[in-house]
Order: sequence, then C-alpha cells, then structure tokens
Amino acid sequence: MAAKAKRYSCEFRPHFKTHQSHEIGRWIRNEGVTGITVSSTSMALYFIEDGWDDITIAFPFYTGMINDLKIIEKSARIRLFIHEPEHIALLNKELSNKFKYYIEIDGGYGRSGIEYSDKAKIDQLINSSTNLSKCKFHGFYIHDGRTYKARSINEIKEQISPAVNALSELKSNYPDAAISLGDTPSASVMENLDTLDELTAGNFVFYDWMQVQIGSCDINDVALFVILPVAQSIKQGKQAIVHGGAVHFSKDSIQTDGSLTYGQAVAIDKNKVSKIEGAFLSALSQEHGTLNGYDLYPENDYVTICPIHSCLTANLFKEYHTLDGSVIEKRILS
Repeated sequence: MAAKAKRYSCEFRPHFKTHQSHEIGRWIRNEGVTGITVSSTSMALYFIEDGWDDITIAFPFYTGMINDLKIIEKSARIRLFIHEPEHIALLNKELSNKFKYYIEIDGGYGRSGIEYSDKAKIDQLINSSTNLSKCKFHGFYIHDGRTYKARSINEIKEQISPAVNALSELKSNYPDAAISLGDTPSASVMENLDTLDELTAGNFVFYDWMQVQIGSCDINDVALFVILPVAQSIKQGKQAIVHGGAVHFSKDSIQTDGSLTYGQAVAIDKNKVSKIEGAFLSALSQEHGTLNGYDLYPENDYVTICPIHSCLTANLFKEYHTLDGSVIEKRILS
C-alpha cells in the first residue's frame, strides 16, 4: 500500500486504529511513512510515545478534546476534523501551536461530515480561519463506507466513484486544498491514485473475512485470526459452543453462501490459509459463540477463526501472537 501511494505521488497517512501497536507502527514507519491517522486523542497520545509527531485525528472535533490536544501539541503536529466555525475560533484561542484542519465531507454514506454540495457551509468554514494565526485549512476528507456493501472488485469501484468524483469537484473549486480518501476496499483495488493527494486506509494491515467477501483481498492476504476453545458439542444440531462471543468479535456479521456469518473457520498450514467448508460462527452472545460444523471440532479442541472485522476484533484483545511464537504488544481498547 505504501509503494502504491508513492508510485502516484500520493501521501500515505495510514489509519492506526486497526492494529493499535507500537511495533506494527514501526513496520509501517520502515516503509517511509511519517504521518499517521488515529481516531481519538488517547490513541494519538499512545503513538506519540513511540515518536510519531504528525498526526491526524479522524473524528469530528468536540470540546472535550481540548485538554488532550494541549498535551498532544507539545510533541506532534495536529490535523483535525472541524465542522463548525466557532470550534476553529475556540481552538485558535486555546492551543499554543499552529494546527491544520480538514473539512470532512459526507459523500453519501451518511455517517458524519458536511454535504459536498453545501458550498455556503464549506466557504464559511474556510473563511473563518483566514485571519486567525494558528489554524490553517488543509483540505477535504472522505471515508465512504459504501464499499463495505460491495461483493466484487467492480462493485467496489462503482461504490467509491461518487466519493472520488465529489473530491475531484471540490479540488477543482478549491485547488489549494488537499483531498484525502480513507477506505481499504477502494485503496486495495483502484488501479491508480492520480486524483488523490492523500490515502488513509487502515484495515489493509490485517484484512479480514469481510474484505475477502468484498473482493479487496484473498484469504491468504489476511493476517489476523483468533483461536477459540471448543467447550461443548451439540450433535443433534451439528454445532458446537466455543468461548468466543461479542466481547471477542463485536456483533458484526456478513451474509456468506446464504448464511449469516460472524466469523469463518480456517486452517493454517505453514503460512497458507484455507477456508473450512461448513464451519463458521452462526451466532454470538456475550461470551458464547455457536460454531456450525461440530463434527469437525470435538470438545477440548480449538478452532481458528478469521474475524469479520479485524479492527473491532483486534481492539478487544491485549496482544498479538505470531506463528513463530513471539508476542507483539498493543494498546487495549480505543
């Protein structure tokens, strides 16, 4: 991903909310990355501990962030998402150092941001910092989650097209603004990044079962799995109970082969991963998981699960264990 961004002179600022690990962050630093994206001030403080000093906080600013931002600005350059002019004035007053801000654009996904066609609000936000000493408008940012509903490479491209077009239109109207896209499926399959100034994908660092189903990667591109103990066989239902519930995987799910799936059972043999047909998590409660395909996994055995969403799953565990037996520390909970 870093090489792809470099090939198209696109600044790569990967989102670190997926791995939340100093060590894994260093792997990315070794690829020449100098600026990162996080989703909270506490996450920014964690990565500052490991020397990161150029950080985008990709969550709409709210006033409760100010105390942490005063600490963060002592060690790092800050980029923020700001939606209201009064917040720009407040930050200019409260912070000591210069900072940059994005206008987050809602390209149609409906999560957060300003409608890209709301030129009056965009102009108001840009103009509100013109005469202020510490803040500078940097550009426009879109995270468009519609690609997560795609089930093929062509569908990914179709789903991301409105967001890319919206950013391109904004660039034509505001040529000095940077345009930034945060989305793993599109970052994985777009042939080129010529239209973008910045790329902030994050999930690619591990990928997951949803990304496999979307078409943005192959099962052997996935790097994160969870090993669960099998506690009980339910033979009449051809199911088993495993110690892996919503507190380990969240409640994300996906339709696979006509069934609702919360995680796919896989076999790993010398770094080669393969799907085990008929074996998947079909239901979750807080601690319990229902595993279809009981006859494949007797009681006291273990099953390896490819999670639906690696960002959420990784967030719920305290460390990573590699296939060679080493342990990688991480931050616990976002």
